[in-house]
Amino acid sequence: MTTGFGEIAERLRRSTVQVRSGRRGLGSGVLWNNFGIVVTNAHVARGGQATVELWDGREFPARVTTQDPRRDLARLDIGAGGLEAEELSDAERLRPGALLIAIGNPLGFAGALTRGVVHAVGTAPGLGPRKWN
Repeated sequence: MTTGFGEIAERLRRSTVQVRSGRRGLGSGVLWNNFGIVVTNAHVARGGQATVELWDGREFPARVTTQDPRRDLARLDIGAGGLEAEELSDAERLRPGALLIAIGNPLGFAGALTRGVVHAVGTAPGLGPRKWN
């Protein structure tokens, strides 16, 4: 059983990856499933190819399969299986006041952690009727 932020953070670090694309693209991503799908920011995954580094140092070439510059999201495929993706939660259960943990690799600093509180859920102004929670 997970009991605290330290344990949660360690578990989440295993599903957080570093993404490198070209000379300037460097950022974080998350293993979306155990079969090598990674979600990252579109501004990080410029072009059709990238390199993904896992928490244990293994590197995989990645193919950019989908990009949405408006929402700044990209989907990568690293073609690997047996990976440690975190279980996704039900976004409908998210409520203002919920505590959050964000883990990433800003500027190549692996496993950086911050925490916060959900302030609002629902539609995002200017992005249409889709709910972003």
